[in-house]
Amino acid sequence: MKVSVILPAYNEAERLEKAVEVVKDCLERMGYDYEIIIAEDGSTDGTDLIARRLAESDDRIIHIHSDERLGRGKALTKAIKVSKGDVVAYLDVDLSTDMSHFKELVDAIKNGYDIATGSRLMKGSDTERPFKRDIASRVYNLLVRLLLGSKLRDHQCGFKAFKKSSILPLLDKIKDNHWFWDTELLVLAQREGLKVKEIPVRWRQGRDTKVRFKRDVIYMFSQIMRMWMESKRSKKFFAFSVILSIVILVVLALYSGFSLENLLMLNPVFLTLALSIYVSTFLIRGYRFSYILKVMGFRVPTPFSTEGVAISQMVNVVTPARAGDLVRAYVFKMKDVPISNCISALAVERIFDLFAVITLSLIPIAFFGSFRYLKEVTYAVSVALAVILAIFLLSRMENVIGRMSKDVKIAMHRGFLVLFILSIFNWTLDVLTCYSIGLSFNVNLFAVMLAVAIANVVKAIPLTPGGIGAYEVVVTAILTKFGLNSSNAFTIALIDHTLKNLTTVLLGYASMVHLNLKVKEMD
Repeated sequence: MKVSVILPAYNEAERLEKAVEVVKDCLERMGYDYEIIIAEDGSTDGTDLIARRLAESDDRIIHIHSDERLGRGKALTKAIKVSKGDVVAYLDVDLSTDMSHFKELVDAIKNGYDIATGSRLMKGSDTERPFKRDIASRVYNLLVRLLLGSKLRDHQCGFKAFKKSSILPLLDKIKDNHWFWDTELLVLAQREGLKVKEIPVRWRQGRDTKVRFKRDVIYMFSQIMRMWMESKRSKKFFAFSVILSIVILVVLALYSGFSLENLLMLNPVFLTLALSIYVSTFLIRGYRFSYILKVMGFRVPTPFSTEGVAISQMVNVVTPARAGDLVRAYVFKMKDVPISNCISALAVERIFDLFAVITLSLIPIAFFGSFRYLKEVTYAVSVALAVILAIFLLSRMENVIGRMSKDVKIAMHRGFLVLFILSIFNWTLDVLTCYSIGLSFNVNLFAVMLAVAIANVVKAIPLTPGGIGAYEVVVTAILTKFGLNSSNAFTIALIDHTLKNLTTVLLGYASMVHLNLKVKEMD
């Protein structure tokens, strides 16, 4: 069997020649018929010249050059396709994994496995790396196992071998071109029924790793979510959540005695007023988010911010997993806002939403003296206090989480009063939207205020798309408790939430069209 060893190289002038020597010596000692492919990916530090010289000095060394950066994954795909070996392996140029394990990789393929991969997380592995990277790796691999159904322990170790004929059909199915390529290949291989073997290895982190912790951790998580959204698991979960929301609405309609006559009681003028009020909330949300970014040092025009918020809210309405938050980070990259900073700004937005909802819920509780709802409010307050405490503690950490927490802390400190006022204004308009619909049934403003506040706390639990079902249950129950006929209470809840969701979807779609964004681009 011929063995092809690929060394992906981007700006590796200092390490490439030594790596080639070590790999070449290892392959010759093991007696393999081999070739070494240097997949040099648009380097700017002279790596291409070194690779060319090495290839000219030995016909078993092949240099594949790209003038422009393809990305690590795409460079590997290109190299695998041109390789001539029955077994194709790739190794990171820093040779973090001890080469003494290389024979185990090749032997695994000889013995019938389609893929063999080194693992830093199996029992028997010997790994040395910084604590924060070890924790990040363990969390990452746990998420891949939970969300993508992988049975492997370590997906990112740069020490893998493949039976070429087995993985060629998978290469064109991989969508990621960079660091997530390994994970996507392994997950797809398992879904196709290929045999994969993990081998515990001795691994030492190399100097000057190309992985940038702050940027790449968030990018990798977004790729996990992208692949999960495309998977059968997410489709089953989405189908379940849609069915659950329909069942809840049907049961609630039957229980409340709802009929079409309730809809005829709605006043078109009040509905128009409700629509106008709710549309205006997007202007407040857009200005608030641009203000948060401004406090953090980024200037984004309010109109663009409003459209970005509308798009993310639209995705949150149609998915049960709040994927819209990741979509917002993608949209704001168009204005050069880094993903990590956008997520920090989102955290600030959510915190002030919570502050506003708590404040609005306390007003009717005090007015009515209805302290039986303090349980839900206490829950929200506890969450808010826990979040603030976590931000204070995490901001002391010198890593990506610490830096993001500092961003949140700075935004809250510099813009607290403005953000609190804007948030109260926004959620007051949300309440007035529901109240305008309820005017057809002479509903009490404070009852609506309590119902909408508590319902928005409950619907944050991502069980159904846009909280459909959960929102209606809470609003119906609270309005009924305060003396409204249950069928009328359900009508208000149903129309209020339907109007808000349809408006959000339409504004989000219009914003996508205006910004020339495609759904596939945000996958």
